[in-house]
Amino acid sequence: MRTSNLMARFENHDSLSEADAWLVLQTLPGMTPERLSRLTEAFERPAEAFEAPPDVFARLCGRKAREVLEKDSPVDLAAKIRQEASKTGAGIITRDSARYPEHLREIYAPPGAFFTEGEILATDRLAVAIVGMRRPTDYGRRVARELAAELAGKGITIVSGLAYGIDAEAHKATLDAGGRTIAVLGCGLTRNYPAEHKELRQEIAAHGAVVSEFHLRAHPRKENFPRRNRLISGLSLATVVVEAAQRSGALLTARLALEQGREVMAVPGPVHTRKSTGCHRLLKEGAHLVENAEDIINALPEYARNMLDSPAQIRVKGMGPEEPGVREVPKATPHPNLTDDENALLRLLENGDSTIEGLTRKRGLPAQEVSSALLRLELEGLVRQTASGLYERV
Repeated sequence: MRTSNLMARFENHDSLSEADAWLVLQTLPGMTPERLSRLTEAFERPAEAFEAPPDVFARLCGRKAREVLEKDSPVDLAAKIRQEASKTGAGIITRDSARYPEHLREIYAPPGAFFTEGEILATDRLAVAIVGMRRPTDYGRRVARELAAELAGKGITIVSGLAYGIDAEAHKATLDAGGRTIAVLGCGLTRNYPAEHKELRQEIAAHGAVVSEFHLRAHPRKENFPRRNRLISGLSLATVVVEAAQRSGALLTARLALEQGREVMAVPGPVHTRKSTGCHRLLKEGAHLVENAEDIINALPEYARNMLDSPAQIRVKGMGPEEPGVREVPKATPHPNLTDDENALLRLLENGDSTIEGLTRKRGLPAQEVSSALLRLELEGLVRQTASGLYERV
């Protein structure tokens, strides 16, 4: 009888949207990136996971996840999570959303959903991660601040982990330069960790975003931080390590970046200090040597460098994508100077196509190329992204 009742609850999925399915799966106890990856391989749609027999679901997602669903239906769980997020002022971005960062979609086992304070903007696709040790030298602090400030001044978003040391220096320098920065947490958004960075976190949310893939009330457990690190590198075109010992979270972030096909860079330090041995190891293994911001920019993908060379730089001060009037956008480049693909995308937008998926299908280009072209058009002031993640002509 117990198995029959459980099956009935699992099959109560008629009103479960794809977004809610991703949200529930992501926040179930015991859910890991590996388990979520197995689910996406086993089922075509996330909601189909809840149609599986309880023993199959437990094998894929774990016993604790099954026990939660014995008490509440997926629809009820999603409603509770959204209600809690609304009370705390947190946003939710699910994998089916057009607002989901394209770079994040490309990594192994991207989160089914994540929570946000602040806004993720289209321009955040031009992002670089700066990471390093929690107890750096004065040299390391100075280099981190200089690199972050210079990159922010060129319109690059700085991503880091809100930790003590290099992370905090990178965030602060970016804010001081008037740029955008994203902090990725290893706990839920209702937790202030580190507690001493409460004010810094609030400033980051006002002029960028604070994000977490963990349930809103999740504690900062040790096992959470490797998962956090994969999002730091996953949101970024490149990861720059400024001071790291032989064994450190910063080196893990660098290895994850390499696995994700992103650029890995390191700042050299004095040969007599152990606080740079990790960076020197990365350099010996082929990481790009960084002495200044130009070294970083020169190692970015060509399409990113081309966007940075565009005269239409967008400077953003913590507003959402639905507020184009606040942006300082110089005059758009004449259409004859656009590529054939960019002009074609403009015509498709005039005909009502407004999602990356639709534009990809109509134009017959890879999603990454469409995404890059849309960002170029947005930088040129010809299109904008709405609050719902759709694109429209300006």
